[in-house]
Amino acid sequence: MVKVRVPATSANIGPGFDSMGIALGLYNYVTAEENNSGRLQINILDDSKKFLPENENNLIYKSMKRVFEMVGHKCPGLKLTLENNIMITRGLGSSSAGIVGGIVAANKLSGDRLSMNELLKLAADIEGHPDNVTPALLGGFTVNVRTKYAIRYVKTELNPKDLCFAALVPDFYLQTKKSRGVLPKSVSHDDAVYNAGHSALLTASLMSGKYENIRTAVGDKLHQNYRKRLIPNMDSLFRLCYDNGALGVYLSGAGPTIIAIIKADNQAFNCNISKVLISKMKDWKLHLLKPDNLGACIIENT
Repeated sequence: MVKVRVPATSANIGPGFDSMGIALGLYNYVTAEENNSGRLQINILDDSKKFLPENENNLIYKSMKRVFEMVGHKCPGLKLTLENNIMITRGLGSSSAGIVGGIVAANKLSGDRLSMNELLKLAADIEGHPDNVTPALLGGFTVNVRTKYAIRYVKTELNPKDLCFAALVPDFYLQTKKSRGVLPKSVSHDDAVYNAGHSALLTASLMSGKYENIRTAVGDKLHQNYRKRLIPNMDSLFRLCYDNGALGVYLSGAGPTIIAIIKADNQAFNCNISKVLISKMKDWKLHLLKPDNLGACIIENT
């Protein structure tokens, strides 16, 4: 039996479209146990079972199966117990958490036959892009590029005593396919230059601790302006967060979650934002999340 903990992730971080991500302290758990039953048994312990299949179409099982096929591991029977705390289709990397949890569990059950780089390449192949799966697997703030043969990345650990990530999560879903569907097929050279510069500034600022640059650095012209038509109150929530001391505010992944990067000692932020949400925007909830520097971890192995 193996139990894996996988963090939520927030991708793009403004300008880093499909290339940046941060692991956050909200976790899903995958418990996998081989047996001789000759069948697959999946038990989801939370309300996500209303939306996720408990059969061979489950993403975690399909990801595990890819590992078993790659290494030639025969699994006569398998029992999966899943605890999902990451909200699905909210832009917090729930699908990446499933993929990473599945492949890490399968790799352990089959004797650790795949290296970390091989696991990362497989996870990105399954997901289609590396921005969420890289921090889900490795933790920290990651900048990543997918090549034909590997994922090239740099990981930077973020100090939870410095930064906190305030996730404003609505009670409505936004499918990634729909959110990507509103994006243009091409952008101007000026917009591309804008995002290249801001991505570089954001990376350097997070790596060096020059957090005063973050507000400028999270600027984006590739996706957020197009996606805000799908997210009611997005502009007003951005302003609200900045008015309460946010270092930077951005749309997490494909949305609809909005994340404000705040100083860890900004205690007034939680109180002030929560009051506004309760009184005027009851369909949004605030979650304060610390950066996670570990990524996917095996917490039980018997």
